[in-house]
Amino acid sequence: MTSFPDEGDTRKVQTAVIGRAGSDVPVFLPYDHDEFDTFMRGRSRDEFYCGTLLGGCGKKLTPKRYTEKKCHFAHRPPVHCRRTANGESSADHLYIGQALAQWLARQNHRKAKASYRTVGDRPGGTVDFRLSGGRQFVRVQLARLGLRQWQQEAEDIAQGAESVEWLFGPDSMLSYDRVKTHGYAIRIECRTVGATREVRVGTQLPGGTIEWTTLSECSMTRDGIVTPSLTHTPKGIMPRLSTDPAATAAQVFFQLADDTVAFTGAAPRNDIRSPAGTTGRVYDADIQPVGASVLRARIVLPSITPAPNPSRVYLLGDGVTLTPLGAGVGAPEGAPAWLILASRARRLNAREAAAWNELRPALPESTATGHTQTSRPASAPDVRRPRLSDPEIVASLRQNLERIARSRGRVTWPTLVRAMENGAESITPERRLKLLVAMDFPRAQDRPVLSSLLTTGGDGPASFFADVLTELGWAPGMSSQEVHRIHRRELERTYQLCGARRAGASPSQKAAAAEVPPACAGHPQGVREPQKPQVGREPISPASLPTLQLVLALREHLRARAKNGATDVTWRELSEATGFAFPLLSDERRANLLFRVDEPLQDGGLMYAALVVAEDGNPLPYFAAILQRHGRPVPGLPSEVHWARQLEVGRIRDAYPDAERRRKTVGTGPSDAASAPEERSGAELQAHVSEVAAIGTLTGLRWRFGRARQTGDLAEAKRVWQEAGRVYGTKLTPENQAKYRNHLRDMSEWVRDRENEHVLAELRPLLDNLAQKDGAAAVGTLRDGLNRAKELKRKYRGKLPEDLQAVLRAGEEGLDGLTTSRNEVSVPDPETDHESRPSREKLSELAAIVRAALEDAAHGGTTTTWSTIRHRPGVELPHLHPDDQGEVLVLADAETPMSEPLLSALVTTNNGELHPLYRHVAYSLGRKLPASQDELHAQWQLDVLRLYGLWKHR
Repeated sequence: MTSFPDEGDTRKVQTAVIGRAGSDVPVFLPYDHDEFDTFMRGRSRDEFYCGTLLGGCGKKLTPKRYTEKKCHFAHRPPVHCRRTANGESSADHLYIGQALAQWLARQNHRKAKASYRTVGDRPGGTVDFRLSGGRQFVRVQLARLGLRQWQQEAEDIAQGAESVEWLFGPDSMLSYDRVKTHGYAIRIECRTVGATREVRVGTQLPGGTIEWTTLSECSMTRDGIVTPSLTHTPKGIMPRLSTDPAATAAQVFFQLADDTVAFTGAAPRNDIRSPAGTTGRVYDADIQPVGASVLRARIVLPSITPAPNPSRVYLLGDGVTLTPLGAGVGAPEGAPAWLILASRARRLNAREAAAWNELRPALPESTATGHTQTSRPASAPDVRRPRLSDPEIVASLRQNLERIARSRGRVTWPTLVRAMENGAESITPERRLKLLVAMDFPRAQDRPVLSSLLTTGGDGPASFFADVLTELGWAPGMSSQEVHRIHRRELERTYQLCGARRAGASPSQKAAAAEVPPACAGHPQGVREPQKPQVGREPISPASLPTLQLVLALREHLRARAKNGATDVTWRELSEATGFAFPLLSDERRANLLFRVDEPLQDGGLMYAALVVAEDGNPLPYFAAILQRHGRPVPGLPSEVHWARQLEVGRIRDAYPDAERRRKTVGTGPSDAASAPEERSGAELQAHVSEVAAIGTLTGLRWRFGRARQTGDLAEAKRVWQEAGRVYGTKLTPENQAKYRNHLRDMSEWVRDRENEHVLAELRPLLDNLAQKDGAAAVGTLRDGLNRAKELKRKYRGKLPEDLQAVLRAGEEGLDGLTTSRNEVSVPDPETDHESRPSREKLSELAAIVRAALEDAAHGGTTTTWSTIRHRPGVELPHLHPDDQGEVLVLADAETPMSEPLLSALVTTNNGELHPLYRHVAYSLGRKLPASQDELHAQWQLDVLRLYGLWKHR
């Protein structure tokens, strides 16, 4: 296989879209050069784009043909693309959306249209269809999603539709839960076939088998999608009963955790085929699940797995499923009652195998037969004490740890094990982890992690505490600081909740609990911690209080803090202010409370939950999840969460300007010379904080713009771009302006390109229609059409395409010919025109009126037009020749300092665009402007935004 040293080049992509940047028609460029010519047949090199629905920049791509390396699309320099998915599967969501739309059209849903949503950093994480007027909803779940989050989304979608059909992509693990609840799940995937990606649909059945087919073999009903593996019954859609004995037995299955089932004594069963939909070898063996006794089962392992040695113990992993075989009447005694499917079998060493004490491997053949076998003395009768089962050990662990928590103590693992009776000593580290997870599972609200009481010396957590957290559902690979933070929180919650239970006991129980029992074999001695003194009334536990009561208390306090200018509030401060001990709650419930505080949150609404921070002043670990639930832009990187919060806090600060001024002026008064340096440093610090907040606002606006670009929302993108330009022009230093100039330029170019597309979409059919007009009777229609075409031409940024310019010139010439023949052209008298022009003194008077109007517009943060200025209340200006209009603007800006933009920039055309006289006025006053029309337009926009900022407080 040929290696490609430049595979990390993000300019090279394998997929694109056709026609325009926002298109949803994908193409896949084959790797092989022999298929390149077939792919390009009937296509030009200028019709491929790095599509916005692919997470791309929207710029054109060029197909590259190579013989020594794979063919690919390449960006045209300069490259400023942040697209992350470039491989052959990067456009699968568009292929799936196109295939489903075409298939639904054949199923009498002709108006079905796909909508794509970005989930996390994956474009097209979901593909949605609304059918039958919204009564039926189809979602393709391609992005990975946590089970709890998916269940919440499923509930939300179900509330707005009569029926919901789910299809799961190849990366989604949610289909297993769907199989448990519905008996089957619909899978969907793409695979490369020649120069395209073919869409396949699969039916996942109990046992993990998937039966694949094509969309053409499926049908859409009111209850959902019916594949060849399913049948539509009066009770709903159900799997078809297979004729395979191994499949008919598997009507119920259980998904088992990895490394929880061991087996030995595997005997090959070559006379039995593997179940339908699976490939592998079949064995009968003795198995032992964790915490259960030995039983006989049938195991199916992949064909590439070496045959298990019957005298060894193995551990199953990678998708272990358990299915009842349902042996019939007359089945031989000892026949397997269970079928187990697994993708991996790991051989255990002697120490690991000892943990599975009930499995009895067969003796190796070399030691069981032959004349050289040494006779073994008869073993003494087994008089071992009865051993504790795993559930009994878990119950004992929980009881002892709760006793230690009531005395605010801690304990080591060996001491805790010695406190248990009857054979709990031989516990391996792997089994210890499973026991602790079983003790603290499930991870529920208002339930602390008792494993936090274990220690390996010192004040920190035990060395295995991070593994326990991972198994309970926390993110794997957490830093040691994060593990210590969770440990401190869970340890304090354990002490608090155990103390709350003791407070509700009887007086005699309280007295008994106050006496710490002495250390003994049954009561391990923990490391005592001093009881903290209680000052005043402690906050009450909110665990059993109604959610609405807590939400109202939080909402009232956070809004009051916002009015007082506060920007950082911790949970500890909220507990002291409201009287509720919020730190005792789990992260999930606290996140839900903060979400409910601002629900429902409108597009421009204030998100008061952003005021709450962690104890170290950083954003809450679940702040991004709250943003996502509200539909706000979600940061792509954890490090960007800070800027997302700053954006929300900035909105709150802007909504309460009086509070901000009060906060700044608190403590001001007479000061001497010694305090002047401190005041100056404080002002500099405030300016720095203000600019940091502005940069955070720009970052948030960039996320909003990216979201609007992906959805094709031009109006929202233009609003965001203008708001970003206002922040850029008024709140950033020149150094930071240079740093963020490219981002503003990218926004401007995208908005300009989309507006040009809209102009061309209206201009082309208009000119085509005018080209068909002929005869004197069409003079009026032709004149109106050309006037409209000229308006559209003025809206177009840049130079019109040559073909449209030619049609426009031909229409003007045709109109001139028709009007000349009817003597409708009149030649103005130069002398009369000269006499009607105002004098220099008159122009100076008009300039003073115009400058006052422009200053009012700058104060109000708006632009204006000549028509608006002429018809101001109390002022009536004459109609001016364009040359006189330019002279009036020059006189109006004669006193404008060179360090400030020209007030004439606020004069626009009737369509709100750059006025043609802007360049003339700047040139007359010695201002330098860019030569390029695009750069001039960008400069004009920045001048307008700077004027808004300068005149806002004048």
